[in-house]
Amino acid sequence: MTTVQTLVTGARRWRADVLGGTTWQAALLRAVGFETAQHLRNRLALTLVVFFIPVWLAIVRTIIPARPVAYLSRITDAPITVDAGRLALISAVLNATTLIIGFMLFATVRRAREFDQRLVLAGYPRPCLLLAKLIGLGLVALTVGGYATIVLSLYTDVRQPGLLFLSLVAGGLVYGGLGIALGVAVSTELAGMFVIIMVSLVDVMVQNPVINPGRNQTVLQFLPTYGPMQSAVAATFTDTGSFGYLMLGPLWLLVFALFGLSAFYLRTKDHTRSEADAPTAAVTVRLLPDGTFEIESRRGPVVVQEVERR
Repeated sequence: MTTVQTLVTGARRWRADVLGGTTWQAALLRAVGFETAQHLRNRLALTLVVFFIPVWLAIVRTIIPARPVAYLSRITDAPITVDAGRLALISAVLNATTLIIGFMLFATVRRAREFDQRLVLAGYPRPCLLLAKLIGLGLVALTVGGYATIVLSLYTDVRQPGLLFLSLVAGGLVYGGLGIALGVAVSTELAGMFVIIMVSLVDVMVQNPVINPGRNQTVLQFLPTYGPMQSAVAATFTDTGSFGYLMLGPLWLLVFALFGLSAFYLRTKDHTRSEADAPTAAVTVRLLPDGTFEIESRRGPVVVQEVERR
């Protein structure tokens, strides 16, 4: 039995369980299993996680010279002097993490669009599918963020590895939410990938004072990864942190997720209404003088079916 047949069968079983009073945890577990399997099948993304992150950090470390540069940290309420090479590594690892997670969620959601529609038509609950996508995003962000933290720790000293890990996870959640939104909104894969690449490059790179040495940094506060970047820099160079800046990532996830999940609801139509909700017919049958019947419908459809006589 294929994966599609298994999940469609599970959807039908779920309907029977709900009618019998059973909770829908089993349906959610099946949906999470499907999302996890989809991510594991994405071999290109897994390859990027394993090889692209360390290679990209090695390139950045080679080409960016080590020199002092002032970084405006909102967490310490004052500019701090950091090494430009190490700061470039933070920008690079955050950029790589957001790109990979954004791609993974975009590819998974887009490939499963028609499949999700079939599951909904088979009776699978949409809240389960939506929650499963968010759980899958969380698992991906934790995995990629943890690996990226370990790799970055091999290239530079990190004063607060735990906070750095949470910062990368927060940034990954932002672009995972963007990937979900684009997966249900854009018409082509090229458009979605182009948007993710360009937004991530502009978002992360302009926060680096080596690239953007301007004094007016107010507009940067409205960038999606502003909070995770501030938190990651603080985790690498200082002993302080800010829960508020760290939570800016999940707030952007909420914005993107609401847009994507609303589009998902609109695109997946649920035709599995119960019989009690089905329209009823109100008809009048008149016997005519010639022995025939006249049927008039005042409400609802009337189906006339000829029965074969034996």
